[in-house]
Amino acid sequence: MTAISRGLAAAALALGAAAACAGASFAQEMDKATEKMNAKSFYKGTPSIPKRFPVQKGWLQMPTPPKEKLKKHTFMPPISAEAKMRAMQSLMYYNPFSLKQMINFMAAKKKAAKGLSFDDVVESLKTKGNELNMKFVGVSTPWKIIRDIYDKNYPRVEIFSFCDLATLARILEYSPEFIVFIPCKIAVMEDRNGDIWLVTLDWDVRWMDTSPNPNRISDDLRKRAISIRTRLEQMMEAAATGDF
Repeated sequence: MTAISRGLAAAALALGAAAACAGASFAQEMDKATEKMNAKSFYKGTPSIPKRFPVQKGWLQMPTPPKEKLKKHTFMPPISAEAKMRAMQSLMYYNPFSLKQMINFMAAKKKAAKGLSFDDVVESLKTKGNELNMKFVGVSTPWKIIRDIYDKNYPRVEIFSFCDLATLARILEYSPEFIVFIPCKIAVMEDRNGDIWLVTLDWDVRWMDTSPNPNRISDDLRKRAISIRTRLEQMMEAAATGDF
């Protein structure tokens, strides 16, 4: 190896070490910021992107697929496991979060007030859901089976399903694949400390609807999606505070 080659290799190693240190510092800062903000669980205040991004015009545009004519209840072609793996690995290369942190990022949660029983929380959740036209459509109780076959002291966890049927119908017209996310689920779980938590998937079109892709959901469906998320928040807040 020539002196120049050794010098370049040393410089590359130094840059790599510096980048690793900077990345670790950035990840720690992001982790602290996320932990601080996540106490709010749901976003409060005026969204930084209150309206939809305008459709791209002019010659300088981000390359996207062309606008397509929507055919209701039509599935898209499946994506291979290999293609998904390559795409996600490319994205994860720039991601400072651990898997646990990423799951936390996708969850919205509220801790129930002290003194509320598990059943109190559930009753309040169902009552508020009915009031907000979020129909209760089912419950899953895996803890009962887990206690029998795995751990007799396993925490109680129940997953409740709610649905705005009119919105569900319109969502499946636009994207049948969305069936993997619906009906909307709110889990109630007692952790190892005896605290009761309410948890749901935190998806908000106000921060997902920022792509320049012209194939967007309709304004009506966007409003409905925002309304669903707002009602889930109200249900969790009512259950967490014991508001019957």
